[in-house]
Amino acid sequence: MDNSLKKNEIILINTLMCILVVFVHVSGDPVTTLDKTSIQYLCIMIPWRLSAFAVQGFIFLSALKLFLKDMSKFSYKGFILKRIRVVLIPYLIWVMVYYVYFCNIGYFSFSFGDYIKYVLNGSIVSPFYFIVTIFQFYILMPLWIKLLDKVPAHILAVVSFVIMILSKMYLPKIALGCGIEFQYFDRIFPTYLFYWIAGCCAGRYYQTFKLYIEKYYFSELLMFICATGFDIYLSYRSFVYGENIPYLEYIHVLYCVSVISFIYNIALKLVKTGFSDNRLIKSINSASYYIFLMHCLIINIVNEIIKAHNITDIGTSYFIRFVSVYIITLTLCILYVKIKKSIKLKISAGGKKI
Repeated sequence: MDNSLKKNEIILINTLMCILVVFVHVSGDPVTTLDKTSIQYLCIMIPWRLSAFAVQGFIFLSALKLFLKDMSKFSYKGFILKRIRVVLIPYLIWVMVYYVYFCNIGYFSFSFGDYIKYVLNGSIVSPFYFIVTIFQFYILMPLWIKLLDKVPAHILAVVSFVIMILSKMYLPKIALGCGIEFQYFDRIFPTYLFYWIAGCCAGRYYQTFKLYIEKYYFSELLMFICATGFDIYLSYRSFVYGENIPYLEYIHVLYCVSVISFIYNIALKLVKTGFSDNRLIKSINSASYYIFLMHCLIINIVNEIIKAHNITDIGTSYFIRFVSVYIITLTLCILYVKIKKSIKLKISAGGKKI
């Protein structure tokens, strides 16, 4: 077993972010259709907006888990082959599943070229851009190892933050100035660079990272409260009144940084209570990647059923979608992982007998 998976705080955070990713997409319909001046809209929009750090959190956690390992024994070939087997091949299969499904219900006609396009840009369903982004970081893994070997962590953190902000600000403008029409800057790795580098540094110096996280709890809490307040207030003005707030994205970056550090602190505290030993939490953690891949398919299927039964009330359809998607997706993915493990154990036992 990967040593990182024995750290229960990582299990807790990974499980939380998995649940939040599903929540963001389950709640997309009411956020776009409810009256923006209503209380119902606020009750969904606020947790929906506050959940929008999950991808950044997954990038941070992915880097952290990798750099918990001894990188002196790093094999690029072995690393990439494992990522192809564990991450890329399931992704390719699920892009095809979604593509065939959408063709079947008449969204578009089948074209292998379109399938390749969706694989490369991750736009077949909204969360898949994460996989396109994270694989760019995987491909550049030797660079991250060399940087951490040669450059102090605090310098890397500052420089990566500056590069990330500048990339968000200027990459689209530079492309436009060069006459390049490109709409996928949200999945180009420099726009998430700080989260990755922060995860690399946290994993490389994990014990020190934990000490700092626990030592500065009240500072992290204060930053979290302030960033959350500003993010919600400005998002409300933007979403409800249509105000153009050019710095909203950068306030959200501060929120993402603050919430990741804050929930890590909370997770470390919960581990001490034994909360992380819950079997359901561990099951969701083990099935998290499959939940990530599957949940949008279940959302689309449930939406089609709701439409077929002429259920037009937003609240009723949201309740049906929310309950159905969580129950069906989690149950199927957890069962799949358990069956997969059982088959592996039987094959392993059979091999030993021989």
